[in-house]
Amino acid sequence: MAIIGKIRKRSGLLIILIGIAIAGFVLQDAFKGTRAFSNKQLGVVDGENITYPEFEKKVEQQLEQIKTQQRKESLTSQETYQVRQSVWNQLVSDVLMSKEYEDLSIEVSTEEMNDMFYGKFLHQFINQNFTNPKTGQVDKQRVVQIIENFEQLKPEEQKQWKSIEEYIKSDRIRTKYNNLITKSFYMPKAFAKKAYQAQNDFVKLRMMAVDYSSVSDSAVVLNDKDYQAFYDEHKQEFDQEASRDIDYVLFEVTPSKDDLDNTVKQVNDIYTELQTAQNIPEFVNSYSDTRYDSSFVKRGKLPYAIDSAAFNMAAGTIIPPFMDNGAYKMGKIMDVQLRPDSMKASHILISFKGAYGANEKITRTKEDAQKLADSLKILLQKDPSKLAEIAISLSDDQSAKENKGDLNWFADQTMVPAFNNAVLKGKVGDVTTAESMFGIHVINITGKTIPLKKVQIALITRNLEPSNQTYKNIFAEANKFASENPTVEAFENSIKKSGLNKRTAEYIQQMSDNIPGIENARELVRWAFNEETKKNDVSKQVFEFDNKYFIVAVLKEVREKGIAPLEQIKSRLEFVVKRDKKAVMIQEKVNAALAQTKDLYQLASKFNVQVDTVEQLNFASYNVGRKGYEPEVIGTTFTLKPNSLSKPIKGNSGVYVVNVDQITKAPESKDYTMTIMQLQSMYQQRVANDVYKVIQDKAKIEDNRILFY
Repeated sequence: MAIIGKIRKRSGLLIILIGIAIAGFVLQDAFKGTRAFSNKQLGVVDGENITYPEFEKKVEQQLEQIKTQQRKESLTSQETYQVRQSVWNQLVSDVLMSKEYEDLSIEVSTEEMNDMFYGKFLHQFINQNFTNPKTGQVDKQRVVQIIENFEQLKPEEQKQWKSIEEYIKSDRIRTKYNNLITKSFYMPKAFAKKAYQAQNDFVKLRMMAVDYSSVSDSAVVLNDKDYQAFYDEHKQEFDQEASRDIDYVLFEVTPSKDDLDNTVKQVNDIYTELQTAQNIPEFVNSYSDTRYDSSFVKRGKLPYAIDSAAFNMAAGTIIPPFMDNGAYKMGKIMDVQLRPDSMKASHILISFKGAYGANEKITRTKEDAQKLADSLKILLQKDPSKLAEIAISLSDDQSAKENKGDLNWFADQTMVPAFNNAVLKGKVGDVTTAESMFGIHVINITGKTIPLKKVQIALITRNLEPSNQTYKNIFAEANKFASENPTVEAFENSIKKSGLNKRTAEYIQQMSDNIPGIENARELVRWAFNEETKKNDVSKQVFEFDNKYFIVAVLKEVREKGIAPLEQIKSRLEFVVKRDKKAVMIQEKVNAALAQTKDLYQLASKFNVQVDTVEQLNFASYNVGRKGYEPEVIGTTFTLKPNSLSKPIKGNSGVYVVNVDQITKAPESKDYTMTIMQLQSMYQQRVANDVYKVIQDKAKIEDNRILFY
């Protein structure tokens, strides 16, 4: 503050110069960012650019569509992230598969489209969405009307129909492509015969196994040559995607003692005012962190602390403050009623001009709608059975054509208030009317469940939250930690001295949106993948998340796309390299023992192990008896002759010696049709996913989204 005070005392010229300097810095940074973005496309897929505007347009379309479908005004950041991921994947797929379709000249003609819409071979979407529930038949004429009157449709309806057309067309092309590959698959008889034998040739064997655990880890000394030899032999197994590891310290923004004291004082003041408050809904909306809710609730729906007590209180009772899920709450019993949990009714909706959702063609006034509703009420009071027939012909509720006005059972308070109250107050069998935002309803009450005791409670909630000062204090603490620990060594030492909790996030992907315990972590992920961030760098900035957490991080590992270098994975290889060295040591001992005896039981006795018998083993087996997955043992076994002892076999869990006692060959088969069909079906089922994965792996895809999001 002292520095600011001095600046204020200086001349206006000094202030102007400072302003120019700051503006120049901001503009320089802005131009730098603009140049960086202008030189980068959002992505490049096999040479085809995906531009930022193109991508954003599709994202916005998808977001709007989801909001419309789910009737939401906005989506969460996590939902938006998922949409961006989905749109990117779809764009990449469209580019890659379009090239495939073009190379193979796969198209969908107008005649095919018409046939799928209203012809002989209807698309499943048309079957599912245009079937008349009464007849069970597809209403092809309705589809034809939509297509012929497309220009008369509302803009949003045109967009919806266009998306349906695009979906059906793309689905047809994809089906053609998959069928082309699927039908071209051929299983030679020789392969089928081998598969048949692998499943039906059996051996009976005895074996002994010397487990690797029999050799202590301390007896095995590894050197760089051991690691290098294993790495060179298995290098292709270490192909990896780009990822990062970080360690981080989390500073959680939680209420301080002062915050608690202030909140308690506010709660007590509000409770005092509540005793004499007249307009309770207005009072709740003025002082509560949640809006006034006029709903009646049954037992089990209120906070646990008052759920039982509230149902023994009379209307007007004030409920003192109590704690519930990190918030202080208090309330007033507004009303107690016996109400059915569910009700059943049928209705006819008579809409009028200006009513919510009314068809543009409706010209009747509210008065005319009320007169018509009153006439129908008198008619139905005499004969309620006519409601279904009238609803089909007169109701302005679009669902009436299908449900004949029958709304079936609905939970209390789930209908618009006027409708709900009319059914609530009436008796089963009554015909009444009610006006809502949608129009005038002619209602026949057809059922109610046994009434339950329910309460209407005005609940005031005051969340226990950190104050601005607390927020600033914790930020200052995190910032102090970051500034005082600029190196990884200082970072680690400070954590130990301060007793802070270090957290770790491993294998973070470039487009990850969260790390363990933290959602919406894009800024932290972008920092970790920034070209200027090097291994063991400590973040100079403090990352803030949802006003709840501050994070200071250190980049612990950098993995680039491709074959991982040995030094990066060396620690992970210790177990398998040590295992292989143990295998050599055990094999040497077993070979020495085999020079003295060819008897499997004597051999097993020398190593203090048992001889196991496997009654049936085929080449297609996954496990060897109780020993688990041992493909090397299975493969070697089927090369042996009866009554012959194998050489020591290096397996996954130990070194094996096998003796084949009996070989049972599969009966000869002249017809391998079933085997061929099984194998073809197995491979054909994999086409849809596996083919695209191969195409994607072979493609050159440049993903620059991290520069934008």
